[in-house]
Amino acid sequence: MVTSSEAKNGEKTCALNGKHFHSAYNPSREAEQYVLRLEIPFNPAAIIIIEPAFSYCAQFLRNRFPEAALCAIRLCADFSEYDHLWDYSFYADTTPALSEQLFSALGEENLCSALFFAWPPAEQIFLEKTKSAWQEIKSAVLKSRDVLATRSFFAKRWLKNTVRFCYHIRHTAIIKKGDADIVIAASGPSLTSSLPKIKEHRNEIFLIAVSSALLPLLHAKIQPDVVISTDGGWWAKKHLSAPGYDVSALVFACAAEGAVHAELAAQNTIVPLYYDDGIEKEFFTVCKIDAMSATRNGTVSGTAAEFALALTSGNVYFCGLDLSPAKGFQHTQPNALELLNEAKDFRLNPKSTRMAASECASQGSLEIYRNWFAAQSERLGKRLFRLSDNYKFSHTLGKIQDITWNDFSVRHKKDGFTLPKIIRTKPSANGRAEKLFKAIHTVFSSDKYISELCPVESMMEKRTTSKDEQKKYALTIAEKKERCIEELEKQIYG
Repeated sequence: MVTSSEAKNGEKTCALNGKHFHSAYNPSREAEQYVLRLEIPFNPAAIIIIEPAFSYCAQFLRNRFPEAALCAIRLCADFSEYDHLWDYSFYADTTPALSEQLFSALGEENLCSALFFAWPPAEQIFLEKTKSAWQEIKSAVLKSRDVLATRSFFAKRWLKNTVRFCYHIRHTAIIKKGDADIVIAASGPSLTSSLPKIKEHRNEIFLIAVSSALLPLLHAKIQPDVVISTDGGWWAKKHLSAPGYDVSALVFACAAEGAVHAELAAQNTIVPLYYDDGIEKEFFTVCKIDAMSATRNGTVSGTAAEFALALTSGNVYFCGLDLSPAKGFQHTQPNALELLNEAKDFRLNPKSTRMAASECASQGSLEIYRNWFAAQSERLGKRLFRLSDNYKFSHTLGKIQDITWNDFSVRHKKDGFTLPKIIRTKPSANGRAEKLFKAIHTVFSSDKYISELCPVESMMEKRTTSKDEQKKYALTIAEKKERCIEELEKQIYG
């Protein structure tokens, strides 16, 4: 138990098992000297300290780094009354995991530009807990690095996808909220046993299919109300095309930055999706295209969950949300990518080898997606359930309950409900190219959007204290900007 006492200068100090967290003479002076001695060769976006106890260092950190977010990682609950001195306080022994708390609150750019340290006396007192906290910090920083690298690699592609999307769409729609239950179909192996149950309740639910689940649903003669797609990779187009089936009557909810066939964008009814932190909202506004807000997520399943919860005041049930590697096929069959891959199988590189490699390769990403659902489960789990026909999942999703179709039948609203309503609109195509040209130049005049195109360079420009380095990054950003504008204009005018 932490015990408090009075230091020689009259300030409070404290100890645990005789080991002091602060000076017994002048705690605030000790904290001030410590902060002044910190050697930091960059401009930190955030200062994150492990267990600052009475938080004497907070005021001195704020004086020295007025622009940085100040964060405390608590290793015990004894100092919670001092949390108000920090912009963020994280508790290591609570759920979700500390790494997820850090990433959710600060984001990848701030974490990659953060200064981390442990208050030295606390580090000695909580040696094992501090080691564990450093491991969580490492996980958060590695995830931030990977996300930032992904954004940097795909930024131009996402922007090109957005321009192409806005140029081609002709038939749009928005969805009016209802109170009926929504079922989302993902393509994990557990979906297979749920297909007959989905068909049985089809007229009582609003059915959303993530793109990779479209083909299995159509194969089972089930037509979804909406197909949602957010991925910017070429494989997204393969799922949407649903080889062997006519998809012309289907409604697709698509993120503008995602990969969508020009023909599908022009012919099908599209619910355009934008992210509040994304560039596409500007393009929709300039082109006067009705669109709906969605939540950016590493997996389409996360975006689909948030989107469905916003479309109804009822419950949302997720089928096929396995988020774990499986023996054999990783997705319910038929699968558009499997149809492509199996054509390349031969005696020296058989299907079994390919499937084993796929199982291993998917583990890392599935763990990230699983951790996201678990981290958000306190909020999502009030109306979101994972649904299967008594499937034995390998992992739980935090406080999101796993229920069976028998449970569904008990709690499901069978009548007196209002289904979400698809309201079709038709934006004007007149002058679309000129509007997109205007949007491109509006976007590239904004520092916010430039950082979306060049996330790493923008972060490093702010992070470095060297004037020469700042000029170098500014030049790189300017060059990327000019090349991108040229490519986008060519995409519009040929």
